[in-house]
Amino acid sequence: MSDVVRNVFKTLIKVPVIIMIFYLIFNLFSFTICYVKMLGLSYVAMQVAVENNYIPENERAILEKYMETNIESEVLKDVSFTPDTKFTKGQYGEPVKVGVQARYVFVWPLMTSEQIEGSFTSGSEIQFSGRYKSESELEALRKKKEENEKTNIVIEYEVPGLRYYPDLD
Repeated sequence: MSDVVRNVFKTLIKVPVIIMIFYLIFNLFSFTICYVKMLGLSYVAMQVAVENNYIPENERAILEKYMETNIESEVLKDVSFTPDTKFTKGQYGEPVKVGVQARYVFVWPLMTSEQIEGSFTSGSEIQFSGRYKSESELEALRKKKEENEKTNIVIEYEVPGLRYYPDLD
């Protein structure tokens, strides 16, 4: 009988560990795919900046539309240019700073107390009562968590602008 109980507890311990390992593998795989997408986007932005010595308005609009439609997803949020990216025309041949940034949202299993609302009591000798958070409280917590998260994928370059013959000294 004790072997059966031992096997049950081993199985009960293995299940959450296996679930967390699968979530970890999913997050690593998903982060890698998102990073490669951001790297490709940064190369395109870098090429535009090298050709023009800045990112022109029409190119910026095209790249931002591409960010919204093809790069942003449920796990990759707030895809944008870095604040130091140069959008104004400058002297040909000067270095140009250009970059992209995004926030990766890690996916983890939620605790039941974070998912539902209602109240619960314990039926054992130890009296314990409490309540789950309401939908508005949960939404406020989620918003606060999103606001506190920092941008965690930043790819930025300082590239030399092309120097054309009329601008040579």
